[in-house]
Amino acid sequence: MAIMLLVVRFNTIVHPFTLADNRHYMFYVFRLLFRHPSIKYLVVPIYFICAWAAITGLGGLPNVQTPKHPELTAIRRRAPEHPDSRTIRKKGDLDFDPRLPPPVCWHRGHNVSTAVLWLGATALSLVTAPLVEPRYLIIPWLIWRLHMPSPLPTGALAGERWLKKSRSCPVRLQAIFYAKHDHRLWLEFAWFLFVNYKVCYVFLFEGFEWPQEKGKVQRFMW
Repeated sequence: MAIMLLVVRFNTIVHPFTLADNRHYMFYVFRLLFRHPSIKYLVVPIYFICAWAAITGLGGLPNVQTPKHPELTAIRRRAPEHPDSRTIRKKGDLDFDPRLPPPVCWHRGHNVSTAVLWLGATALSLVTAPLVEPRYLIIPWLIWRLHMPSPLPTGALAGERWLKKSRSCPVRLQAIFYAKHDHRLWLEFAWFLFVNYKVCYVFLFEGFEWPQEKGKVQRFMW
């Protein structure tokens, strides 16, 4: 964090165009940061937390995590054994019960070299740019997101076999949309839809005019 403070102190370069064009979102970000000389230092902990989360996220978890569900034993004691249990539960597979949230298994993360290469390439492409725009981060973010270790429910393989055997519509739907996938991806998908909706709405319906260019609609952009 001390290095970040030094970088903010001695290497905060703002291009004149950034503060001259109020159609860009970064215009309002920098205007907020420069309202008071101390604000740019107060946000350094946010930079640090985001950097730590991005770098450690590439590493995933060191070991497979299989949290136990307290309800699992009670339900199996009450419920009769499924007729297809021999095909659902095999040696080395965890049990799959559609009434319970499946435990999570994290794919092993990447090596340190992957994070170093990603950081180096991102720094070379962004630090040397005189302007800062969110669109400059699209490719680095895509590379980071594609390399992010994704959690896979450990009941996915058992759910696949249950999906082939069971004809119950609720069980099949739950196996497809819940047991076989990380349901947090639905939240991520909804978040992206919301952001894109807001950006498109502001672009289409929140236009404004410059005093020196009457009759010409100016629109917000990335």
